[in-house]
Amino acid sequence: MDHNKLKLIVKLQLLDDELDEILSEQQGLPEEIHDLETDVVSITKQLEIRKTQEEENLKLKEKLFHEIAQANSKIEKFKDSQTTARNNKEYDALSKQIEYEEQEIKKAEAQIRTIEENKERQAEQEERGRKLMDENRYDELTDDMMPTDVLDSQLVDVKQELDGKKQELKEIIEETQDEVKLIEEKITKQRSVVQDQAKPILDKYDHLRNGGVQNAIVKLHRHACSGCNTYVPTNRHAFILQGGFYSCETCGRIVVHERLFEEALTVEA
Repeated sequence: MDHNKLKLIVKLQLLDDELDEILSEQQGLPEEIHDLETDVVSITKQLEIRKTQEEENLKLKEKLFHEIAQANSKIEKFKDSQTTARNNKEYDALSKQIEYEEQEIKKAEAQIRTIEENKERQAEQEERGRKLMDENRYDELTDDMMPTDVLDSQLVDVKQELDGKKQELKEIIEETQDEVKLIEEKITKQRSVVQDQAKPILDKYDHLRNGGVQNAIVKLHRHACSGCNTYVPTNRHAFILQGGFYSCETCGRIVVHERLFEEALTVEA
């Protein structure tokens, strides 16, 4: 490839490097913010599930107690009616009604006991979780063991940390936005030039960058690719020295002579 065309893509690499360096000042904040947001969602969901379950159990208990009260009221009426029953058939019919209501009461009481037992089991689980935390055995903790008050406290702490990280990122973005905008404009302009004059190598460059290789173009250093330190075949050295490039067989990076990086600094962007 023409020496001057290679300088164009090297210039693009230098501009991308400059932008990457500025963005690196964010110090991984976007990733940290994403993780904290995930934690907030997870903790909130756990608390909402517990709150919903508690509210549903409370409503169910109220309903069951109401049904028991109604059943007892009916039993009293049926018993009063038995005292004035005109015959055995009528008396037996009332007895069956009483027996039915008593069975309904037992069912309701059984449901109430189940609710209370589940509540006690949850309290025991949370107490077990509290002990595991005191013993620093967090790897043994399960979601249902985490005490509710600890979850509440964690949610407050995580939200505060999240707000702090967001503010920190906002300040960094505000401080660097003008510089970033200027470099992005230069990159757009440089990409247009490379697209017009050296599209094949731009495609290769983009393929590497999109695959997570930021330094897609590297120098030949001590007869090796400076990206992965793999030796470059001797028969390619002369070609590189003459202004050509070599695609590293190990990492795929574009290996060029170091002078191209120096010359690219003088290329207008």
